[in-house]
Amino acid sequence: MLVLLGVVFALAGCGRGFRPRDFANPEALFRATLMEFQARNWANAQLGFEQLSNELGARDPLLPPVLFYLAMTHEQRSEYLLASQAFMRVADGFPDDTLAPQAILGSGRSLQQMWRKTVLDATEGQQAATTLRMLLATFPDSKAAADARVRLDTLDDRFATKDYEVGMHYVRRGAIDPAIIYFKDVVATYPNTAHARLSWLRLHELYTKIRWKDDATDACTAMWKAYADDDLDVLKACGRRPPAGDSTTVKKDSVVIVPGALPRPGPN
Repeated sequence: MLVLLGVVFALAGCGRGFRPRDFANPEALFRATLMEFQARNWANAQLGFEQLSNELGARDPLLPPVLFYLAMTHEQRSEYLLASQAFMRVADGFPDDTLAPQAILGSGRSLQQMWRKTVLDATEGQQAATTLRMLLATFPDSKAAADARVRLDTLDDRFATKDYEVGMHYVRRGAIDPAIIYFKDVVATYPNTAHARLSWLRLHELYTKIRWKDDATDACTAMWKAYADDDLDVLKACGRRPPAGDSTTVKKDSVVIVPGALPRPGPN
């Protein structure tokens, strides 16, 4: 009982300390709420910004920063879906405002936070990537765009990881055709990621296993082109890169490796 009363009194004290309805006008409430935000009192800041977002008119100049800070309080409290939605209210409602690029970035960042494990459904990750690409298309020269590019690279790494792991799942089950589909998606869609290299190696292994010699040849050609000459895994799979202009055929195990062959998709 004493613990319960302590909680009640603490909440009452918090309410007396900051009550949005006590301020005479929106400007005063905004200033006070901003102070709560700067003091990292996220709950109080959220109360103030929410009240302002409901009371301010659609053309009030305070509305864009109010929505932006409201989104940031949601983000600080790990309420990422609400944060993304509030950020996009700024971008959609005030596309010419100076906060618009940062708001789109914030929306993408919040969606990215919702997809933390590659084993989970990637819907939020895809939505984050779409949002960040919209930022690059709309505000390519903004400061926010540089952050968006870094975040897109991170997302690509995670998408590639997810597809590679699914491919390996099918390999372990002996399902070669779907494994090939996933590995090919990695090398085609995310060629600059670490898992693209691993996917090429797995493709070469599978093509060799099922005796698709031309496809194994093409996998080697792609790896010679993309990776260093001293890459031990590529050397083990394909041997050394033939000298430039060498039209001779190089053989390794049962795979015929023809210099200059262009990568092409394997059979569906």
